[in-house]
Amino acid sequence: MIFGAFAMFPGMILALIGWHIIGKPDEWGNLQIVACYGPFFGSIVVGIWLGMKNDLDVELET
Repeated sequence: MIFGAFAMFPGMILALIGWHIIGKPDEWGNLQIVACYGPFFGSIVVGIWLGMKNDLDVELET
């Protein structure tokens, strides 16, 4: 869950870039859902997925 929280910040930046790419429209439409919500929630999902990967064979070397 921590990785998902940290992945939120790059997701916000990607969503802002997507909003700028589509021309900063004033009215909300289906295109904004893909361009703004897709990168934001996609990065959170990838962060949670990476955080939940569990490698039991990994040992710390001292």
